[in-house]
Amino acid sequence: MINKVCIENEYGKLKKVVLGIVPTLYFPGSHEIEMEDESPWWKKFLTRFIYPILKRKKVPDFIVKKYQNELKNLNEVLTSHDIQVIHPEEVFCKNDETAGLGQMFSRDPVFCIGNHIIAGNLQIEMRRKELRGFSNILSDFQKFRASGNLNEDSFLEGGDIIVDYPYVYVGIGKYASNEKGLHWLKNQVEQEFKVIPVYLKNEGILHLDCCMTLIGEKQGIIHPNSLQYPLPYPLNTYNFIEVDDKTRSELGTNILMLDSKTIIVQKRHKGLQQKLRSRGFNIIPLDFTWHARLDGSFRCATCPIYRE
Repeated sequence: MINKVCIENEYGKLKKVVLGIVPTLYFPGSHEIEMEDESPWWKKFLTRFIYPILKRKKVPDFIVKKYQNELKNLNEVLTSHDIQVIHPEEVFCKNDETAGLGQMFSRDPVFCIGNHIIAGNLQIEMRRKELRGFSNILSDFQKFRASGNLNEDSFLEGGDIIVDYPYVYVGIGKYASNEKGLHWLKNQVEQEFKVIPVYLKNEGILHLDCCMTLIGEKQGIIHPNSLQYPLPYPLNTYNFIEVDDKTRSELGTNILMLDSKTIIVQKRHKGLQQKLRSRGFNIIPLDFTWHARLDGSFRCATCPIYRE
């Protein structure tokens, strides 16, 4: 059992991870992010006409099972690579809380930087209840907790945090992490890491890892049109694989590194797989289509605790 926290980059050998769960799903209410230009027509339709009718109701089991099967297959890959997998506890909705609940995306409520485990503050209200599922995990790693708590208007979410020692890149967008969260993080880790903001240009994209991830030393995958340019130094010196609009919208950038040469990639992204193989990476293709429909993929579903 690994009882330490160590995350200094995105591509060291993964040894312990929190994997999301889907015991059930609850329909959300409407949220303005789904009405941004980036959203496809069917999301706008659901948000405008269907969610107001079904909010707070359970999603049918046959749909929930789609998510459960995708997480089951991901879990099997992780354990087959000798990775210790833990899970958040199931959370239940309270009557006075905003409608909607899903716990598959464990990356956002809690994240690790160096030897710190940090409880984030999520801006979209319906997602804040997910943090309750991490109470036991945060308790187990209490001595690695960051020294302070985020203020009410300081937002910081794991999908916006990309670690590449001695740098931490923080995505700044409309609906997730903000400048106040960035400054709070600087105060927490400034003796070990240099915290650098990366600004999202597309307001319909929730997190930085929905359009950029790192796959090695000064290597990454990126959708340039989603970010404000020029990129900050030293990110502007990285050798990126660029993806097109379709691959980005299907969360193709949201991969998971198991070690410096092994990457889990969505099965349908053949072009990206070919580019990665040409750089010497070993590819594990998995179907994660249902998660991608909710704007998340392999990185979103996992919160690494320890990488060698």
